[in-house]
Amino acid sequence: MSGDGAAIAKNEASPLIDSFGRRITYLRLSVTDRCDLRCNYCMAEDTVFAPKASILTLEELEAVARAFIARGVRKIRLTGGEPLARRNIMHLVRGLSELLAKDRLDELTLTTNATQLGRFAAELKDAGVKRINVSLDTLDRVKFAEIARRDALGRVLAGIDAALDAGLKIKINTVALKDRNVEEIPALIEWAHARGMDLTLIEVMPLGDVEEDRLDQFAPLSEIRKTLGARWTLE
Repeated sequence: MSGDGAAIAKNEASPLIDSFGRRITYLRLSVTDRCDLRCNYCMAEDTVFAPKASILTLEELEAVARAFIARGVRKIRLTGGEPLARRNIMHLVRGLSELLAKDRLDELTLTTNATQLGRFAAELKDAGVKRINVSLDTLDRVKFAEIARRDALGRVLAGIDAALDAGLKIKINTVALKDRNVEEIPALIEWAHARGMDLTLIEVMPLGDVEEDRLDQFAPLSEIRKTLGARWTLE
């Protein structure tokens, strides 16, 4: 190998360090911008997605992931859009799971809306995925359809059950929405904890292509914490 080649190889193996001197060991990999829901705080009903030709192939995504792993990344989270809506997504999951088996990767996880989880839960577990995050804002079918613009709560709950049956650990991510689900949050927490799942509350963020004013949806977690603190002991 030439001197220049040796320098490049050495550089590729060096760890990634951010501007604060911290080593980067965690990568979020968005595998698609597409989603089978249209949550009104996330995207407009008529959202125009990127042309498929402009999206990285699964092989390219795996190559990107492996390049980051070579630089010290030890944990990868697959996101979207909805990652399980990406055609043949398990090819990527299985490719990355090989690195779990070789101890080059500590953890492979994903964030999902769970609509497709019933199909993939057992396969994800077999591929070495141990835990996932599930986005869920309500247990009320009518509210779910209003928020997600799709009547899919039944599939979501069935997907969660399938994941639990497969042995996957689940953390529920709930977006607090003013006048939509704030009053339901204590019941959501009880439901999640009764099934051995943690629940994280998230404030509405100014991201995505939406039709509604975010201020109309914003519910401060500081106020919700006061309500929960009156009911439970919070750390």
